[in-house]
Order: sequence, then structure tokens, then C-alpha cells
Amino acid sequence: MIFNLYVAAVLAIALFAMIIGTYSAMKAYGIGVNEKEISLDERYKFEVDYSLVSTVGWVTLASRLVAAPLFFVTVISLIPSVPGAMCEFGVLQAGSPYSWLGFGIKFFTLFAFGGWLFLDYINKKVKGSQMITPLSQLFVLLTPLLFVDAALDLLFFGSLTPMVVPCCMVAYSIGSGIQCPFCLVTYQMPLLLIAIPAFIIALAFLAWIRFSKIYIDRYNIQEESRNLLRKAGLLSIVFTIIGLVAITIQIY
Repeated sequence: MIFNLYVAAVLAIALFAMIIGTYSAMKAYGIGVNEKEISLDERYKFEVDYSLVSTVGWVTLASRLVAAPLFFVTVISLIPSVPGAMCEFGVLQAGSPYSWLGFGIKFFTLFAFGGWLFLDYINKKVKGSQMITPLSQLFVLLTPLLFVDAALDLLFFGSLTPMVVPCCMVAYSIGSGIQCPFCLVTYQMPLLLIAIPAFIIALAFLAWIRFSKIYIDRYNIQEESRNLLRKAGLLSIVFTIIGLVAITIQIY
């Protein structure tokens, strides 16, 4: 195992998210199972419990927002420790397949919890907080992602040794006409580090809008949520513009 401060931070964040996520999932499970069968007096307790679930959901998203770029920075910090690695590709290859799976699951978890929180935000803005039950059930379904994420981090960093790996030029030779995406982004066109996330966030907002409409139609809250969806659409446009500006500056 190759260990440094960045690795410790990634593992600590994963463990933190897993612990608080598990506790909240147990609360959410109780709400999702029993909420329909309770009296009006008991409903207050479930609303308090759901308030905790919602708060933890936002904390979890914050931890994912930190974990995703930190994972990338951690991989960069490990390049000197892996002989033959000239960029992130070499380190990820040294920890394959756990590295690639962990790299992907972090962004999927961020996207999934982002969608949940988008729906949670709508729920808070409409009268009666009608979507507590489905939101609680969805939170329980999403919690295993935190376990998978933490397990892949442990497997990746735990299996990583100072082994000799081929550099990216082996996979992306000059004759292939394809350049290593990590070298391109990290060293040659760094503004892509702004453009790519901006485009991804723009697409995520569109996906979250589409997903939320399923529950908006189910609970007949189209009128109350219309303004929120419009603002989300505008945010998608803003992030698209940011991405285009970053690419334009990088090219010209």
C-alpha cells in the first residue's frame, strides 16, 4: 500500500460519509415503511426524523463534492511513487480494476445524491412536504453506493504498490492518432478542468429536472414547482456557457 496525506483524507471522507449515511438510512427506512400508517400526531416525529435525513443528505453531497476532485488530486500525488507512471493513467492502471471502478462510482454517487437533493429541495418548497415517503425510500436505495465507494477506495489504495507500470504512451501511441486524455487535460489544456465539469453539471441539471417531473406529476404539484424547474433550467444554461467560454479561451 502506498500511503500519504491525500490517501488518508480520501479514506477518512469515505468512512465519514458511510457512517452518517448508514445512520440516516435507518431513519429513512422507518419513515418509508411506516409513514402511511401513522396518525397526524405521530407524523410530526417522522417529519423531524426526515429533517435529519435531509440534512445528512446535504452533508453527504458536500463530502462527495470534496471527494471527487480530491481523488483526482490524490492520484496525481501518487505519480512519483509508481515507477513508469508519467500521468494519472499509470497510477490508475497500477490499481486496476478498483481504480477505474472507484473513479466512476464517485461521479455516479455525486450525480445520484445530487438528484435526490434536487427533489428534496422541491419537496421543501411545496406545501405539505408531500414527498417524504418516496424521498426516504430513495435515500435507502442510494446508501449502498457509499459502501461501494468506500470499499473500492480501500481496495484501490490497499492494493497499490510501487510496481513498474507502462506509461500512457504505450496505450496512446503517436501512431494511433489518439492522445492520452489525462495528459491533455492536466498538462496541455488545463481549462478543460473547468469546461468538462461545467458541461457535466449542465447535463445533470437537465437529468434531475426530467427525473423530478415523475414525482411532480404523481403528487400534482406542477404549478408550485414550475418556478424551481425554470431556475434549474437557467442554471443548466449558465454552466453550459461557462464550459463554452473556458474552451474558447483555451483554444484561442
